[in-house]
Amino acid sequence: DIGSVFELFGHIAISFLPMAVPLSALFATIITLNKLSEDSEIVAMRSFGITKSMLFKPIFVMGLIIAVAIFALNRNLIPYSKLLFRNTVIMLTSKGMTMNIQAGQFFTDVPNVILFAEQVSEQGQKLQDVFIQTESDDGTESVIFAEKGVIIKQEFEGVGFPTLRLHLTNGNIVRTNKSGNDSEKILFKEYDFPLVAGGGQPGFITKDSMLSNNQLWSLIQTVKKNQKDDLNRIAKMEIEYWSRWNTPVQVLVFIFLGFGLGIKKGRGKAKNTSVQGLIVLILYYAAFFSGVSLAQKGIVPSWFVVFMPSVLALAFGFRSYQKLDWAS
Repeated sequence: DIGSVFELFGHIAISFLPMAVPLSALFATIITLNKLSEDSEIVAMRSFGITKSMLFKPIFVMGLIIAVAIFALNRNLIPYSKLLFRNTVIMLTSKGMTMNIQAGQFFTDVPNVILFAEQVSEQGQKLQDVFIQTESDDGTESVIFAEKGVIIKQEFEGVGFPTLRLHLTNGNIVRTNKSGNDSEKILFKEYDFPLVAGGGQPGFITKDSMLSNNQLWSLIQTVKKNQKDDLNRIAKMEIEYWSRWNTPVQVLVFIFLGFGLGIKKGRGKAKNTSVQGLIVLILYYAAFFSGVSLAQKGIVPSWFVVFMPSVLALAFGFRSYQKLDWAS
C-alpha cells in the first residue's frame, strides 16, 4: 500500500544521511561563501576588521552541531532504519512469494530450493503432503517429506533479522553427500525449514551496516577471535565501524575545505570553486577505495584507510585557508 511505499522512501533517505551530509556541508559552504564574495559582503566584513578566523567560527559551530547529530544518528538510528527497510522489502516480497505457491506445481522461486505440495490453502500459508529438495553450498542434497507445513515469520534473536520458515510436521529428511556414497535419514515430528535463502540465514539481510555500534564492535571481536584468518570479512566490518566515526570528522573537514575554496579573491571573476571541490572529492574517494583493497589483504589497518583521506583533505583545506589574502 501507499503507506509502505512512503515508509520505504523514508528509510532510504535516512540510510543515505552519512554520505549526503558531508557532501552537502562541503558544497553548501562553497556556494554560501561564493555568494558572499560576489555580493561584496566579504569585502565589507574585511573593512570592519573581521578576520577570516572570526568569520569561520559560526560556520564551524554549525558544523560541529551537525557532526554531533550525524554521529548520534549513525550509532543506532541509521542502522536500525536500514534494518527496517530490509525487513519491509522482505516481507512485501515474501507475501507475493507465498501467493505463488500452487497445489500440484513445483515452486522454484527460492534459490536452491524445490518445493511441491499436493494441497495449498490460505494463499500459500498452509500446505499438505509437502516435498522439498535443497542443496547446500558443500554439495549435500537434502530431500524432505512431511504431512503438513505452515509458513511462519521468525526473527533471529538479538538482531531482529526476519526470515520465512516452513514449520513441518510428521516427516523425514534424507541427506546425501556430494559423491552420493553416504546418506542418512532423520525422522521428525516437528521441523522448521528456513525457506528464505535456501535453508540458511538470508545473507543479503545480515549486513554489518544494520548493526548498532555496540553490536558491530562485539561482532568484530568475536570474528577476530574465532576466524582471525578471514581478513576480508574483518576488514569490511572494521571499515564499516570506523566509517561511522569518520563521518562527523568528514563534516568538519569538508566545511573547512569549503571555507578555503569558497571565498573568492577580489570582485573579479574567479575559478569555478565547485569544480575544485568535486575534484577533491574524486581524489578523496579514490584514495579511500584504493586503501580498501589493501585493508582486505591485511597490508594496512582499516582505521588508517578510513581516516587517511580525511587527513589529506584537511591538509588541502589548510593550504587553501592559508592562501586566502586575508588576515587571520
